[in-house]
Amino acid sequence: MQMRESLLQRRPPASPAKPAATQNAAAEAVATEQADSMIGGFLALVVQLARASAGAIRVVDPATGDLQLIASIGLPDEIRECDARMPSSCGICGAALRADNTRRATRTVGCEVRTRVADRAGMDCAIAVPLNFQQRPIGVLNLFFARDQEPPDCVQELLMPFGQLLGLALENEKLARDNLHARVVLERQHLATEIHDAVAQSLTFARMRLSTLDQALQASDLELARTCAADIGEELKRAHARVREVITHFRAGMDARGLLASLRETAENFYARCGIELTFECHVTDINLTPQQQTHAFNIVQEALANIRRHSGARRARLTIHRCQDALEITIEDDGRGLPPPIAESGAGDDHHGLRMMRERAERAGGWIRFDNPLTGGTRVRLVLPAGRVREGR
Repeated sequence: MQMRESLLQRRPPASPAKPAATQNAAAEAVATEQADSMIGGFLALVVQLARASAGAIRVVDPATGDLQLIASIGLPDEIRECDARMPSSCGICGAALRADNTRRATRTVGCEVRTRVADRAGMDCAIAVPLNFQQRPIGVLNLFFARDQEPPDCVQELLMPFGQLLGLALENEKLARDNLHARVVLERQHLATEIHDAVAQSLTFARMRLSTLDQALQASDLELARTCAADIGEELKRAHARVREVITHFRAGMDARGLLASLRETAENFYARCGIELTFECHVTDINLTPQQQTHAFNIVQEALANIRRHSGARRARLTIHRCQDALEITIEDDGRGLPPPIAESGAGDDHHGLRMMRERAERAGGWIRFDNPLTGGTRVRLVLPAGRVREGR
């Protein structure tokens, strides 16, 4: 039988939309497109194998318990609008969910959905297949058949396994969306922390100096007024530079393939950006870091390389990754002028804003970082992160 032109429609959840501050529009669009493609393709395959005229997928809304139409093929527009949401106890769909078994509606077995489809599209038979995940009902697959049309016996036997596969696919989609949302929230919290760290202290200092400036002007103390104005200008200049650094870090996002691929690509493009030769040596094949640890490590390396570009005067640099017992060590070295003695001697970088941010990122990732000037010259940054079992490269 030739299948009629397919129509797939994805409906957004009926529950209130989450605030824009907790969503990443681009990632959400990609995830929705991939989910639509997966579910629509699966539904089209089942409709074709069953020789049905139309099909629909409905999922249980956890908030209300209703069945919500999320995808359909071959149903008229008015049917989709009318049956977008229905009680989970309705007709054969409710019976299929309760009994965990396929249910069928015909002219003699009532079903409001089947009746509307029959009246408007000439489809007399409807089948409801329960969709389960770990013995928990999560939705229903509907198939609609034209008059004198029956699914083959072999296909009827496969409907329940099809339902289980589709239930698993829907649950995996939900988990992927939840994971995406959690990652976006965490990333936005991290961005808020970075912006706060970059400007909060500067703004507090500027506000205090403004008060002193006001007093100086009232007292006609021009020398103090000029000093306060200069201090405010310098602090705002530093704050602006730090905000630009934060923006640069978040624009240079880590590649979806992970930390190693991102660092390798960074090393390949480094010379073209600043004329400094960067050698990349990776002695591990599996870094075994969480996504959050990888993001922190990537930002730390980006900051270290930015310092090399701006301050080192180096001609060559080296980025090395290797195993250190049950940890991962990332080392960034250059042949430049080195760190000022106070920073090199303490190794903590507490008095330098950029180095302090790197240390705080390392601590958030559960590790530590040290800065020093090796005997061979230049600067060395050592980042060590706990990584469980790290697989060494050959």
